[in-house]
Amino acid sequence: MKNWKKVLIASVICMANMGAIPALASMNPDTEAPIAGISVALNNYYTRNEEPQKTLAEELDSRAQKKADGWEELSEKSGESQPSLETAPEDGNSQEETASLEEPQATVTEKSAPAVSAKASPYENVAVSQVSGYVNVRKEANTKSQVVGKIYNNCAATILETVSGEGGDWYHIQSGSVSGYIKAQYFVTGDKAEKLAKEVGVEYATINTASLRLRAEPNLTSQTLTSLSQGARYEVLGEENNFAKLAVDTDLTGYVSMDYIKTTVEFQQAVSLEEEAAQKAEEAKRRQEAEAAINQLNAVLKTESGGTGQNPSSGQAGTPPATTAASRPASTTAPVGVNGTIAANPAGNGANASAEAPAVQTPAKETSAAVPPNSGAAAPAGTSDSKATGNVSGPNVSYGPGGNASDQVVSATRTAIVAYAKQFLGNPYVYGGTSLTDGADCSGFTMSVYKHFGIDIGRSSRDQAAKGREISQSAMQPGDLLFYASGDYINHVAMYIGGGQVIHSSTPATGITLAPVDYRTPCKVVTFLD
Repeated sequence: MKNWKKVLIASVICMANMGAIPALASMNPDTEAPIAGISVALNNYYTRNEEPQKTLAEELDSRAQKKADGWEELSEKSGESQPSLETAPEDGNSQEETASLEEPQATVTEKSAPAVSAKASPYENVAVSQVSGYVNVRKEANTKSQVVGKIYNNCAATILETVSGEGGDWYHIQSGSVSGYIKAQYFVTGDKAEKLAKEVGVEYATINTASLRLRAEPNLTSQTLTSLSQGARYEVLGEENNFAKLAVDTDLTGYVSMDYIKTTVEFQQAVSLEEEAAQKAEEAKRRQEAEAAINQLNAVLKTESGGTGQNPSSGQAGTPPATTAASRPASTTAPVGVNGTIAANPAGNGANASAEAPAVQTPAKETSAAVPPNSGAAAPAGTSDSKATGNVSGPNVSYGPGGNASDQVVSATRTAIVAYAKQFLGNPYVYGGTSLTDGADCSGFTMSVYKHFGIDIGRSSRDQAAKGREISQSAMQPGDLLFYASGDYINHVAMYIGGGQVIHSSTPATGITLAPVDYRTPCKVVTFLD
């Protein structure tokens, strides 16, 4: 036995050292990366093992010992081979399924592998909350103990134990970072929880290769719709033939090979008091940043007007909506700008564009974001129009080619637009919507943000792409708009905020969110400011 072992080891070493023979390779049809041949595979094996020859020898010894002990006796007597540990048997049953088949012959009973029990349901200890509003998570199983967190409706939790507490059974749960007690009556469990969890859980895919083709159908030969970048994250709509169907955004879906993605299922979970406070602090910070940026824009405009406050085009400063304020309905008609409606840039007039969706007719809860007619200033953040105070003077400002906005005004406007837009992160996506609080689609979001600064960019993504002045991607700056297309048809718009990121109203699952610029391949970039 030792002789043939040495021959095998020598053969492997020889193959690994055949450096003069190039490895055959082909191109991966989905990632365009080369697929290496045997030399790379052997190199990887040797890299993983500090003493590869010794490892091989030990493996061979182990197999020989098993054979001597009778593990392969059944296959030798019957002429059938044992199923591989790496693959399912030819009949398609899994290792767990074959374990429950008929017992081996008595001659090999002592050497048979132990039976594998059926896997428990992954939802066996999962509970899903069914509450109105929220329920407190407490440190102990009574209503007088300390509150450690809150759980909202349709949140998932793991049941650690069931205890007898005040008024009946309580569950000791773990949900997110929160561990504590809640009355059992607020949860559904078992089959009901499993069914509900599958409805409320959202599956996401993260791309784990440099560039991945999104295809029209679940195969390697169908049309490539776009390329997806590494690290980008998308909602999974389904699986078919080892392909995942992804919602890139509401305007584009397609298929990617599951070999190049990592999937996770996410649920709403309880939040600790500290997390809730941090979330509120982050929201307040974004509002403060928006207010500071708009105040800075006002200051620049006032400085350029000479600070006299006598410019006839000046007026009382308007105010942007608080992110949850209630007021009169928003209009889909662009307001008058700082010196009248900003004209379309020469790159296009949008005459052939049509709206992406009908406007939602339900009243919005935000204040009109328009700057009052002929105002020379943008509005401070966070208050309603009815509470606006102060007259701010500013020059007659116009943007774009032929405009009179100075570099300082343009720069301050860009900063203010981005800060204003980021206030609405997490708010809902609504098809046909234009409300920054109650919901907007992609172009409704960008239109309403620009509308606040008196700039008319049009309603649909195609209209906005036509009206803006086209620039290269390398020249884009915060506040500029990127457009995405299926074929030659533009169907989505996002706003560049700097740092390689965009903000956009993406899908019902994500709402208004951030994403990499190349979460799908941009087809056009325009500016309304330079």
